[in-house]
Parts: sequence; structure tokens; C-alpha cells
Amino acid sequence: MSKTIGTVTVRPYRSGEFERACQIREITNPEAIEKFHQRFMNSGTWLGHFLHLAIDLDGELVGDIQLRHCDASMPPGAVEMGLEIARELRGRGIGTLALREIAQYAFKGGDHRIEGSTAEDNIGMRKAFENAGWKFEGVLRALFTEDDKPIDYFSFATTRYDESDGSVA
Repeated sequence: MSKTIGTVTVRPYRSGEFERACQIREITNPEAIEKFHQRFMNSGTWLGHFLHLAIDLDGELVGDIQLRHCDASMPPGAVEMGLEIARELRGRGIGTLALREIAQYAFKGGDHRIEGSTAEDNIGMRKAFENAGWKFEGVLRALFTEDDKPIDYFSFATTRYDESDGSVA
């Protein structure tokens, strides 16, 4: 079953989108809001090792995507990403399209590798990675803990050298 969801793009945030961006990211702590506000105001440019962008569906803000690069732990040209889709819009294929868009954005910016991970039980995000053509790279055992219980994450990546549709990205 195929469903058309519209056009998904990644772009810098617009000035009036801060409150909605906080809702999407589910940020309620005042300190976290202030920290995110600095990144929001610099959307589209690197601030430290973060670059924040909006996920847009036909002109509407529907998610947040971040690229992360730490010179101390990552080689040049490799970035990590994080993704949040508005809770009420999950499961519609927006994440898959956003993953494709952020990969192209990173590759056009000179990066050759983008990676991301998700909790083992986040089946929707795992499917989004797979549907976007990202490759499963393994399990990050006990990456996080909650109530002193380990939470494994599944790691995925794509590179500008991967073949997703028969041509090099």
C-alpha cells in the first residue's frame, strides 16, 4: 500500500517556530529550553558541534533534525544525526523521507558518512532507517541506562558511496 504524504525538506528554522519546535522535541525544562534556544537561533549553521534544522512537510514544521560532529571523537566527513518527528505525525513515512533529505544535505556539505541510532524497541525508527536505505551496522549495547537497566541501541549509517537507487549519492 502506497500513500502520498507530500514533500519533505530540511531547512533552517524560521523565527516564529520556536514554540512549536519545543513541542516537537518535547522540551519543557527551562534550562533545556534556553540551551535549545541558542541552537534554534543559529539554525542552519554549526554552533559548537551541533547543527539544527527543521523538517518541513509542504511548508509546515513537523520535526527537528540535528547533525553532530565532535572533532575529538569523529573523523572529518563523518557526522551523527538525531531526529524528532511530531508525535501526532509519526508512522506516516516522514522520518524515512527526512533521513534521505538529511543524508543529501550532509553529502552536499562535503560529508561522506552519516550515522544514527535508535532504541531497540523503537520499531518505527528502525523501519525508517531501513526504508531510507541506511545500512544496519550493529547493536550499541547498554548505550543508555534507565533505572539502572541497560538500553541497547541499533546503529545505522549511509555513505555517499552507497548505492540506494542504482547511482552513487
